[in-house]
Amino acid sequence: MMPLPLRIIAIILAALFFIYTIRLIRKNIAEVRHMLKWFILALVILFGALFSELASKIANAVGVKTLTSFALFVLVGMLIMISLRYQISLISAEKQIKTLIQEISILRKDMKDAELDQSEKQEKVNQATKNLEQNN
Repeated sequence: MMPLPLRIIAIILAALFFIYTIRLIRKNIAEVRHMLKWFILALVILFGALFSELASKIANAVGVKTLTSFALFVLVGMLIMISLRYQISLISAEKQIKTLIQEISILRKDMKDAELDQSEKQEKVNQATKNLEQNN
């Protein structure tokens, strides 16, 4: 069972965490889809603080002797999963950036080639105009 002062601290921290994540979303600093993971983490903390007896029973059923060890294990596991998801998102973004850079490079080359072709055509027109003027 979790001591009362620790329960109060955990409940306050979970509530502050909820408020903070909501403020981030309201100020358009973060998106809901990214903050959902952190809401779940805050719920786990709140659940553990409010229902510490149930959490202790779950810990004992899993074979963990103390609630603190179980809470630490669960929270670290959740943080590792969140970190892994962000790593996957980062890899995907890097691939998209690489593709975009390649496409922009191709477009720039095409534009440069088109400008050269245009200037060559203009030069030929100018040359033809000079030849006509000289013949007249």
